[in-house]
Amino acid sequence: MKALIYTPLILSTALLGWLLLQPEHAEPISTAAPEQFQPSQNPLPAAISRPAATDPIQLPPAPSSLRGTEVDGQLETDSQGNLLITDQLRHLFDYFFTSVGEESFESATQRIRVYLSSELQEPALGQALDLLQRYIEYKTAVAELEQHLPVTANLDDIRAREEAVRQLRRSLFSPEAHAAFFAAEEAYNDFTLARMAILRDDQLSELDKAYEVEALRERLPDEMQQLLIPQLHLTLREQTRVLTEQGASPEQLRQTRMELVGPEATARLEQLDQQRQQWQSRLDSFSQERESILRHPGLAESDKQQALSELRAERFAPHEQQRVNVLLGLDQESL
Repeated sequence: MKALIYTPLILSTALLGWLLLQPEHAEPISTAAPEQFQPSQNPLPAAISRPAATDPIQLPPAPSSLRGTEVDGQLETDSQGNLLITDQLRHLFDYFFTSVGEESFESATQRIRVYLSSELQEPALGQALDLLQRYIEYKTAVAELEQHLPVTANLDDIRAREEAVRQLRRSLFSPEAHAAFFAAEEAYNDFTLARMAILRDDQLSELDKAYEVEALRERLPDEMQQLLIPQLHLTLREQTRVLTEQGASPEQLRQTRMELVGPEATARLEQLDQQRQQWQSRLDSFSQERESILRHPGLAESDKQQALSELRAERFAPHEQQRVNVLLGLDQESL
C-alpha cells in the first residue's frame, strides 16, 4: 500500500526524524472546538476556483484505491450555513490526496473540489475551497522547507525544524483552522521532543528515564493523555513486532516498553506476557493429547469423543472451553 501524503504525525516523521512508527492513516482527535471560518480576501487561483453552475465537470474514473471506500471526513455547517472547521476537513482532503501516484495531484485536487461542490452550498463552499487552497500551499511549502533543512539528530535542530513548520502554519491558516488541523499533532510532537530530551540525558539511569517519561505523560491534561496513549501503544506494538522479528532479547523488549509506557505499564505487560505464555502452553498440551486420542487405534469413535470431552473439562474451566473450541476450530460433535 502506498504511503499517504498525510499522516497525523507528519512532523514526528519529517521533522523529528526518528519517530518509531508511521501509521498509514491514524486519526488524532482535535482538541479545538469547531469554529466558524472566515475565508481570506485573496481570490482562489484558477486551479481550484469554483466553476460556474453550467460548467461541465469531467473526471476520469476514480483510482482503484478509492473505489468501494467511504470518504473519510465529515463536512459540517452551522445554522447560517458557515463551515465548521474540525480535523475532519483535513482528513477529507487527505483521503483524496492518497490517490496521488495513481493519478496526478491536479486530478486529486479536482476530485476534492467536485466533492465539496456536491456536498456544500455557499457560504460554506467558498470557505472550504479557500481552506483547500491554503492546505495545498502548506503542503508545497513544507516540501520546499524540508529541502533547505537537513535531517539531523541534534535536538536543537529538530526543535528549530518544528518551529519553522509551525510558523509556516500560522502564516497560512487562521488560528481556528490551525488549531483544528494541527493542535493534536503539535501536542504529540511537544511530548515527543520532551521525551527525546529525557532519553538522551546521560545523567539519568535507564530506570530513571522510564520514570521521567511516565511522569511527563501523567502531567499532561486528561484529554491529551487520551490522545497520546493509543499512539504510544500503537508504536509499542509495532516496535515489539520489529524486535521480535529481529530476535531481540527480553531485556531489549523490556527497555523499549519502559521508554514508551513507563515502569507500571511495563510490569502489567510482562504479567500479560506470562499469562499468554501459560495459556499457549496449556493449549498446545491439550492439542497434542487430543491428537493422540484421535489416532489411538483401539478406541471406538464414541470412546474417543468421550475421552476428549473429559480431557477438555479437566484442562479448562467452563468459561475457557468455548475459546478452546474457537482457537482449535472444533465443534461439540468433533472435539
